Amino acid sequence: MGWQLICLVVTGLAAGMLGGLLGIGGSSVMLPAMVWILGRADNAGHEQINQYMAAAMIVNFLLILPSVVAHLHNRAVWKGVWAYLAPAGAAGIILGAWASYQVEGLYLRWGVGAFLLYVAGHNLYSMAAARRVEGLPRERVEGMPAWRKILVGFPMGIIAGLLGIGGGSLAVPGQQIVLRMPLRNAIANSAATIASISWLGAIVKNARLHPPDGTVARSLLLAACLAPTAMIGSYLGGHLTHKLPLRIIRAVFVAVLALSAAKMFGWL
Repeated sequence: MGWQLICLVVTGLAAGMLGGLLGIGGSSVMLPAMVWILGRADNAGHEQINQYMAAAMIVNFLLILPSVVAHLHNRAVWKGVWAYLAPAGAAGIILGAWASYQVEGLYLRWGVGAFLLYVAGHNLYSMAAARRVEGLPRERVEGMPAWRKILVGFPMGIIAGLLGIGGGSLAVPGQQIVLRMPLRNAIANSAATIASISWLGAIVKNARLHPPDGTVARSLLLAACLAPTAMIGSYLGGHLTHKLPLRIIRAVFVAVLALSAAKMFGWL
């Protein structure tokens, strides 16, 4: 158990750093790591992905808060967009968390892997594309119709609740594609939205957690191992978002998602 605790503490730090840097929460690191460290199934052979998702959703709320402070300090959050993303995401995360218990654990794990591969592919395409448009100015983005912002927020919430992730893996590219927002601001808005809705998803997910899927007590124990270092890492990552070149940020994003997807499919 000693080495498992050390690994979970280190996982929390890595998840916080990358979550704060990329505005995606930390589940893309935490879920594969918990599968790796603690195993896919309990002693009776039951898939434990719902247990890990429930714990990760608690940590997502705690780890994203320090990065939001960093983004607000850099005035990177566009409140005219966040004000629509947050309520739409809240409605979606309740629906997604409920739906996650209607799907078998193995398929949930594969669903996480497939989604991470999709987002990694989208970002590879963005890196290779000839067009280098940074994004539209704030006034034009905030002046877009409300339905376009809701179109980003609601699916983000569903995916976050269904797959136990922060939702930023969808919200960041979604804001870039649908709203044509600059990457740094998309990351900052995503972090602020995750902070606004992840606590709700954590409550719904854990409230429906019963054996053999897991227990709330174990969720809290896992969260206690992961959260302290995750919050430290998140604050540092949130500041690095505004210091590192965009290509480095995107390259780290793609590498993390690809490795995480491979673990969820059992390829590593």
